[in-house]
Amino acid sequence: MNRHHITLNFSIVFFFTLLTGCDNHSQEVESFKTSIKDNFIDFNGGEMRRKVSFDLSWKLEERNRKVPEYFKVLVSDFTIQKYPTTCYEFEFFMRITGHTSEQFEDAKCPDKKKTPANSIPWHDAQAYCEWLGSIFGKKGSLPTEAQWEFAATSGGKDVEYATNNGKVEPGINTIWGDSKKAPKLPPSIDKYPPNPAGIYGMHGGVYEYVFDWYDELYPANAPVNDPAGPPSGELKIVKGNDYSSSSDPEFLKIITRASTDTKYGSDTTGFRCQLN
Repeated sequence: MNRHHITLNFSIVFFFTLLTGCDNHSQEVESFKTSIKDNFIDFNGGEMRRKVSFDLSWKLEERNRKVPEYFKVLVSDFTIQKYPTTCYEFEFFMRITGHTSEQFEDAKCPDKKKTPANSIPWHDAQAYCEWLGSIFGKKGSLPTEAQWEFAATSGGKDVEYATNNGKVEPGINTIWGDSKKAPKLPPSIDKYPPNPAGIYGMHGGVYEYVFDWYDELYPANAPVNDPAGPPSGELKIVKGNDYSSSSDPEFLKIITRASTDTKYGSDTTGFRCQLN
């Protein structure tokens, strides 16, 4: 057999191997989609009376600005994950796409299919959400702070906490309580009951990334329709609270927010995605 035939045969084998690999990946992605198809809650858009957080109220007072009772927000239709993204789901994304997240190597994942993905920087979480949207033929992203709060309040209802009854009951509907008894590992995504809209783990699991850049006064300057945070910044907002700490319930409300550097992940911070 001459050299041209050898080269041609090798090219054909390589081509079909490549096609087979792509086909296998496609089958895996379809199976993955089937496995998580029930992990979404659809929200019809609506109005939310967004309460003023404790930190914002004193910052407004500090600047001699009036503190409103609430901010009116209009949120468009969106779909959000019922559970936080799990370690298994994030690992699948990395394997299929070739995406790497070095810090995820330090994640605490006692049960990969039940533990919230953690130790992931903000940009890697956003990359997962964009990929998740693409496989469903939609636009995927981390939720905005307004979307997160709309979901946490079961569609803009007047509740303080993202629990099944809007109250804090340690050991019953949240892990929050005595810091000396706090667990060492993130709790299962379905350890406690969901809020009335069917969303799990928004209180007492892990902090969750949102899309918005952090700005001390932004909520006071935000537009009414679909606010998405300032156009730029240095820190991103995280919502909710985590399994390892305990503090005054005032700081654990839905309206409370914290900030984080986009370059660093934490075992107390995870995420969920929204699609539209």
